[in-house]
Amino acid sequence: MIQSFEQTIGGKVTQLCASLGEGPTPHRVIISLADSAKTLVILDASGFISTIKAEIEEPQKLIADAIRKAESEGLIERALESGEIQEAPL
Repeated sequence: MIQSFEQTIGGKVTQLCASLGEGPTPHRVIISLADSAKTLVILDASGFISTIKAEIEEPQKLIADAIRKAESEGLIERALESGEIQEAPL
């Protein structure tokens, strides 16, 4: 499942996408640039509660929550400024 979204960064609208990481269960959400698929942020369900939440929550809600977290914590901007993938718990 992939969800496209936009975020204004430095006064410019940036096209992004978020998807569930590969594997038997959805334990991570990956946020990338839409035009290049360059990974910017990985939100991982680490810990017991996060893992359970990732397994029982609807995929759309899990992705939406991850997008909100990445935006509110400035993870996407930090990834673009530093050139390094930002990692955080879901």
